[in-house]
Amino acid sequence: RARERERDGVVGRKRDASGQASRARSRAATTATTTALEPFRHRVDADPSFVETTLRTLRTATTELLNLSSEGLSYEELYGKAYALVLRKQGDALYNTISDAVTDHLCLHVASKIADVVGDVEFLKDLETRFARHRKSAQMLTDVFIYLDRVHLKRSGNANLEPVGDLVITLWRECVVNNPRIRRRMHSCMLDLIRRERDGESVDRDALQKVTSMLLTLHESVYVDEFEVKMLDETRSYYKAVAQKRIDIDDCPTFLRMAEARLAQEKDRSEAYMAPRTTSLLLEQARNQLLKEMSQSLLHNATSGMVHMLRANQIENLRRMYSLFSTMDDLEGIPDVMFNHLKEIGKSIVNDLENEKNPAQFVEELFKFKEKYDTILIEAFANNRLIESQCNQAYQLVANLNPRSPEYLSLYLDHMLRKSSKDASQSELEIILNRSMGLFHLFHEKDVFENYYRQHLSKRLLNKRSASDDNELAFIGKLKDDCGFTFTSRMEGMFNDMLTSGDLTREFEGVYSRGSGSMEVNVSVLTTGAWPLKVHKTPINLPHECERTCKVFENFYLSRHAGRKLTWQANMGRADIKARFASGEYEISASTLHMCVLMLFNTHETLTTKDISDLTGMIGDELKGCLQALSCVKGKNILTKLPAGKDVSLGDSFQVNRDFSSKTTKVKILSISAKRENDHERSLTKSKIVDDRKPQIEATIVRVMKAKKRLDHNSIVMEVTAQVRNRFMPTPADIKKHIETLIEREYIERDPSDRKMYVYLA
Repeated sequence: RARERERDGVVGRKRDASGQASRARSRAATTATTTALEPFRHRVDADPSFVETTLRTLRTATTELLNLSSEGLSYEELYGKAYALVLRKQGDALYNTISDAVTDHLCLHVASKIADVVGDVEFLKDLETRFARHRKSAQMLTDVFIYLDRVHLKRSGNANLEPVGDLVITLWRECVVNNPRIRRRMHSCMLDLIRRERDGESVDRDALQKVTSMLLTLHESVYVDEFEVKMLDETRSYYKAVAQKRIDIDDCPTFLRMAEARLAQEKDRSEAYMAPRTTSLLLEQARNQLLKEMSQSLLHNATSGMVHMLRANQIENLRRMYSLFSTMDDLEGIPDVMFNHLKEIGKSIVNDLENEKNPAQFVEELFKFKEKYDTILIEAFANNRLIESQCNQAYQLVANLNPRSPEYLSLYLDHMLRKSSKDASQSELEIILNRSMGLFHLFHEKDVFENYYRQHLSKRLLNKRSASDDNELAFIGKLKDDCGFTFTSRMEGMFNDMLTSGDLTREFEGVYSRGSGSMEVNVSVLTTGAWPLKVHKTPINLPHECERTCKVFENFYLSRHAGRKLTWQANMGRADIKARFASGEYEISASTLHMCVLMLFNTHETLTTKDISDLTGMIGDELKGCLQALSCVKGKNILTKLPAGKDVSLGDSFQVNRDFSSKTTKVKILSISAKRENDHERSLTKSKIVDDRKPQIEATIVRVMKAKKRLDHNSIVMEVTAQVRNRFMPTPADIKKHIETLIEREYIERDPSDRKMYVYLA
């Protein structure tokens, strides 16, 4: 207004007399703008006794509402009185009056009546019923004193003041629940009912549910302190006693069924009248006492424990055990028991002398062993990773306990893939091949298996003894998928040689048949590096008919492949010979070496061992085995040995057995040679395998160092082991030895500043 007057004064000085009327109107407007109306104020005379009278009235009304006696009460009038007290800043007095009224009502009337109720269930029902009435009255009090809650509590700034409804409920907890008589009785009644129900009695679950709901309504901490903690302690004591009693009289399956039933009951009990948060805690306490504390007694029970279940193949009991223990840390030792049991069973299989004598039986036992416990793992233990890991470790341990396991598996497959094995159908053979691959996966020294399998495969291919090339190639494909191309490259090369040899033989037959002679010949040309052949340093002297045919074939082959060299391996061949005896004419199927010996008797009546050696070029065990096969096998003794006996010496003499006879016209002579290696041959094979590993380890070390440039010793060991483990498992000592060799050959060197580090030399 001052600025307006100043502006008006400035304007008035600048205007002439004709602006006087305008300034007058401006002052009139200014006067109207600055006029303000104030509210009518009058003095209110307060009744000195109004506050005290109103508080007394509201206290009485509060007591009536707590008793749900609202007849004759006007909610508008009570609300107005509370409103008036708050306006007069008597909110604290009103709040304290309400608190005192509720406290007196609960402590003097309600608590004593509840405590005097006779009967446990009746006591709990009365407690809950009165609480329900109290909650209803709390709602009515909230409606009456809503202005106190909305205005006074906010203005007071006292965070400890609760709304009236919450105050009424809090006072119930302090005056009723915390009443010593009620509290002790409430605890004992609830726990006693739960204990009776656990003992098989039928109890009033509804009463328990309502009381626990009351405690939750008061606050979760009240529920925990007044019920949950004590109930869990009681559960611990109860099931500890049950477990100790039953473990002495029940066997393991019976105890587990009892535990399963008890846990199901506890879960049902918790869901019926406890808070959701209690279920897991309750089950944990029951499990701890029934299972965890008794786990060693259950698992290691000599007559009915886990080992007994495994031996008896009790899938249902094992499934129940796993289900009960699955929620506990480390399954309470189940994986360890499984590992130790598998190790024990596996050792018994490996150490069985009958299995040692029969490789096929040994492998079949391992198949059954693994199949049985794989089934248990799936059906009883739900393929639990921890148990599966322990099973695989046990399988590996068992499979590698016998160093001859790779050889036995190869012998087993050799038997199953031969033409003579007619027991297995194609589908069964596929199952056998898959089982064999499962066992092969477990071997640490896969290259040992490769060595034996190549030897047996070569004999099947050369002697035309393989039942199906498709089956052979299928298994080689499985090996290739598991170990890579280099593992099976030589096996595939063997098949390629046989295919090429077939085409070459057919082409030669066309040329040879036009030449001379009627001898039928089938030649296999083998690549030296692909076939595991023992090359004869001294050649075998073949009969003249065979020598002539060999010369013709050699000229034929070299004319098509100049620069190559053929070395004849008579020990790997077979021959069919026609022989006439007094009993009739027979067709003798024998090895080429047998044929060389028999053909000598076309021109000699009697020959000594030394004579035969000089004429054929055979020496040592090879010659002895050949002569034993022709003279010492009953029913196939084409030659007669003097003196009689199985042992062959240089002075023994041989002649044709003119009394020879056979029920069949075709006689098959088998070589006298063990399918399994003797100790000397095994040591030679092992030495050869070790020699083959050396360049592989060294090449891997160089490859790793070339990629990494600089590595410490432990890292080299880890890298090399990871790269060659699909063929064999090198020891750290072997790797260290080859590292030293490479340092001497200047492929790598030690770091001068850190002797633990190695550096690649380009």
